[in-house]
Amino acid sequence: MDPREFTRAPTISGIDTQGDRLSIDYSENLINVLVFFDPVSCHSLEAIEAIQLLSLQYEKLSVCFWFIMEPRPSCMYKSEIAQRTLNRLGLFSKAIYDVNNQIGLNFGLVDVPTVLIVDSNSFIRLKFEGDIAFREVERAIQARLAVSGYKVELPELGEADIDLPHLHSTSVMKQLGYGANDYVLNSMVVPEANQEFILPNLYFSHAVYPLGDWYVGRDYMEGKNGSTVYVSCGSEESVYLFAGSEEGALLRIHTSIGSHHRLVFGREVENRDGLISLKVSEFRPYEVLSCAGDSMISLQVMDGSLKLYTVEFCPLNQLVAINH
Repeated sequence: MDPREFTRAPTISGIDTQGDRLSIDYSENLINVLVFFDPVSCHSLEAIEAIQLLSLQYEKLSVCFWFIMEPRPSCMYKSEIAQRTLNRLGLFSKAIYDVNNQIGLNFGLVDVPTVLIVDSNSFIRLKFEGDIAFREVERAIQARLAVSGYKVELPELGEADIDLPHLHSTSVMKQLGYGANDYVLNSMVVPEANQEFILPNLYFSHAVYPLGDWYVGRDYMEGKNGSTVYVSCGSEESVYLFAGSEEGALLRIHTSIGSHHRLVFGREVENRDGLISLKVSEFRPYEVLSCAGDSMISLQVMDGSLKLYTVEFCPLNQLVAINH
């Protein structure tokens, strides 16, 4: 195909993990793999972990992987929580904060995770958005390398550690905090303040209802001992929390689902003598339900305090594809 038929990639300039200005020079590598991800989405973080396996295979073949963090919650920009996330993922020099989503807007991003393959002349050769097949990403990398003369140096396709399924990004995410208070019904949210919430007398799917005493921050809500959050989910959905606790927190889980419904709790949820609980410590996604019917779930803080950033609703078939 004539290179003139490809679109040129916009210039990328942002903030790195040290807070310094960083720009990408496409000409320094044969292939630049741009990975846009959401730091509080379980799907995006699964994508990062899978793509990192690819980067280890090709880092010596003039292929550079750049991880561009779309900071939907401003807490993920140049903050301790962001740094913890990057440390856990092993992302350092090649991670860029997309301040105010400006880079994503320049690329016309619609969904995350998104993977773009850009050549040394800054032409966008391929774009994987929304539904990412990791094997296809690798095939595209190898095709570009083969054209550039690499043959025997290419890793063999089909290695088990990168033979991963498609990763879908279609999910519904509710961000918490006074900057995104659409989940709070019949309540007046006061910025950066302690508030007492009452449970509204209504029910919506994909909604979050705080109850009790919560501290409302810019991008999160912090519940003390006794605070509760109600989460309503639809049929055949999975629920994730992006949460954390400095000293550790114990959440007690109740659900309205009857015994005749199919219900599977997340892998980290414990069920001991009828007490269903989830321990939260480091700041990351926590799987609450991996299979559910229409239900209202309550999560009560039994010990410690909990900072809750987002609640993510994922279609069940996508979760099964990832976890099995």
